[in-house]
Amino acid sequence: MSISIRQAHPDEIEALIPLLLLAEPSERALRWGLAHLVDAVYCLERDGQPIGAATLRWRDDPAEIQELAIAPAWQRQGLGRRFVAWLLDEARRRGKRALQVGTDNASVENFLFYQRCGLRMDHVRRDYFWYYRPPRFKHGIQIRDMLVFRIELDGKE
Repeated sequence: MSISIRQAHPDEIEALIPLLLLAEPSERALRWGLAHLVDAVYCLERDGQPIGAATLRWRDDPAEIQELAIAPAWQRQGLGRRFVAWLLDEARRRGKRALQVGTDNASVENFLFYQRCGLRMDHVRRDYFWYYRPPRFKHGIQIRDMLVFRIELDGKE
């Protein structure tokens, strides 16, 4: 099994939309973000087939992962952590001081995942998911706020 991570070419992004919709279920919001917020799209491949995707906003510092998704059949095998570690190295190569990522207030599994990857809770973006109409729920909790996790890339806390 050969795993690789690389930046997707512009003509490959459309094929990654189904994976990215695992991270941002609003296709309208995802496409708006790709057009206005995202600076690069990355693909995690197994034997040349995409099984993961991530979108990054590099123009700011801290840089930010906008979406990160691994195909359900490949989750819980360490590939998400491997993807995040690669993105952290890419942020360092780009001279970024910090990297952050946000997740909705009801995604407890994501809280655990990002902390296992070395990120720490940083702040809350209140009412970030105002555009979810009708409102969406997970674990009986309305998705409203974004919890932001951050890691300092220079080793300082």
